[in-house]
Amino acid sequence: MMTPDDEKKQLRIEAAKRRKAAYAAMADAPQRIASHHGLLSKRYDTTAVAAYWPIRTEIDPIPLLDALCSTGGTSCLPVTPEEGKPLTFYQWENGSPLADGPYNTKEPFATSPIIMPTLILAPLLAFDADCWRLGYGGGFYDRTLAALEQAGHQVDVVGIAFDESFVHKVPTGPYDRQLSAILTPSALRLPQS
Repeated sequence: MMTPDDEKKQLRIEAAKRRKAAYAAMADAPQRIASHHGLLSKRYDTTAVAAYWPIRTEIDPIPLLDALCSTGGTSCLPVTPEEGKPLTFYQWENGSPLADGPYNTKEPFATSPIIMPTLILAPLLAFDADCWRLGYGGGFYDRTLAALEQAGHQVDVVGIAFDESFVHKVPTGPYDRQLSAILTPSALRLPQS
């Protein structure tokens, strides 16, 4: 019998292949995602929006971040911590210099102001109808959400994904966190239950 961790490992391999194919087929995915900024602005607090610097075949969220913060919101990116720690978000504006981070990421310099986001745009490999997210397995976002929740900080998290990243069911464990929504090039998807 497979454990949720075994199921996740297997699903990550399949989901990465599907995302790679979708990435190659849809060069305008970042613009399509950004075109939905009005839906997010109406539904969520965009006072402080955190995104991620795209790696591998992730959809670039920076056009969406720019659109969401164009009316005065603060934008920020995470700095990857040592293993087992939550992410810290630092203020960043498009065009500002970035430092090299782990996993081939780019991140703001730790001298920028720390920001407590009201909305987080999170990368993922797969999602299901209830907005459960399959990430890379490092647990950074789950730990971060738990830490923010424990600190009493209200934050919504929207996963950014290709429509092709949908799966019937994402295996979950006790530390996984359900997302507020998933944004794909075609729609904003809310949890079914």
